[in-house]
Amino acid sequence: MKIKETKILQEKRLDDICQLKGVNYDSLKTLLESVKTKKLLKRNNYHQQKINDIIEKATK
Repeated sequence: MKIKETKILQEKRLDDICQLKGVNYDSLKTLLESVKTKKLLKRNNYHQQKINDIIEKATK
């Protein structure tokens, strides 16, 4: 439960900062989600490449 509470508090704080600075919170949240997705895809590609390298070494 602590993680969910922390996430909610961070989102509320980010929303407050956006309001103070005059930034659209929804567009910023969409941008953060796209960065998170990009990092996940990059990590998955790294793991897939490592698996491919191991398979290639094993078949030689």
